[in-house]
Amino acid sequence: MTSIADELDDLGSVLDVIQQPIWAVDAGHRVFYANPSAARTLGHDRPAELLGTDGRPGGVPDAPDDAPDDGPDVPSRATGPAARALRGEGTLTHADGSLIPVEWSLIPLSRHGEKPALYVFRTGTRPLRDGPRPAPAGHLAQQEADRNRRAAAELQHGAQERLVSLLLGLSLARDHLVRDGDRARVTALLDDAVRDAGAALAHVRNVTAATYPGALRLRGLPTALAALAKQYPLPVAVSGNLDGRLPETVELHTYLLVTEAVGRAVHSARASRVRVTADLDADLVVTVVDDGAAPGGPLDAASPAAMADRVSVLGGTLSVSHTRGEGTTVRAAIPLRRRP
Repeated sequence: MTSIADELDDLGSVLDVIQQPIWAVDAGHRVFYANPSAARTLGHDRPAELLGTDGRPGGVPDAPDDAPDDGPDVPSRATGPAARALRGEGTLTHADGSLIPVEWSLIPLSRHGEKPALYVFRTGTRPLRDGPRPAPAGHLAQQEADRNRRAAAELQHGAQERLVSLLLGLSLARDHLVRDGDRARVTALLDDAVRDAGAALAHVRNVTAATYPGALRLRGLPTALAALAKQYPLPVAVSGNLDGRLPETVELHTYLLVTEAVGRAVHSARASRVRVTADLDADLVVTVVDDGAAPGGPLDAASPAAMADRVSVLGGTLSVSHTRGEGTTVRAAIPLRRRP
């Protein structure tokens, strides 16, 4: 019977081409496989230079002294590669001694009783934390940069992580079928692969929905706003006389404006209900009314400015008013000619 180390060595063609740093650790957290990207990221000439090193990112706590020595402390399923990944943040040590901040995912590979696991790393800027921060010079530019960063993180830490696991599971299933004819094991691996493919697809759909929702692209603003309302755990009512298509730029910026206003009401203002109205006459007038706290708190200091920037791009105007005890009204007036 081959070991997981031998199997990962055979899977080099799958993992070596992935641009994210990846390595596998054994039950003692020692690296027994690393891809070329991991070597380059850490300033080494060859992946072999990483073998035998401690694979835990800095900042990951050690197991308690009385904990059983049964391998990396990760959630797992008996069926292996598609087991739910553990995620976190930490640091990797470069060959020159400097520290590289990373986000990591740890994918269990429960096989042969060894309990190895696969680390997938993402390097670069860490996600912004909730909390006070200076308002940027370009509010809309910062808002778009934040959305793009979140989308990239979702793809890298979500879809790509699952696709790595999917490729690994399919390759292991192929090898078991060819070498051992172990149909039960192959079936289990393929079941995991199907789940991973579904999860990766869900991540891609989430990113697509956040950047340009299918409902908006295919059916227009009223349908997209109705779909948006259903995403929140509190009542979000949508009404108005808008029933046709508008120019794509107007639809997209208006949708994102409503998303930002409703998100502020739900997450920052702690509203219990929200009402969205979209009416079309000489202008497109969109209002978002909530019963939450006033805008301008530490968690949304730049939000009204960013919304004003977005409406300004469309040549419109934005007003934000708050009445104590009643709530906040965000009103955007956008001049346009209705698309035939």
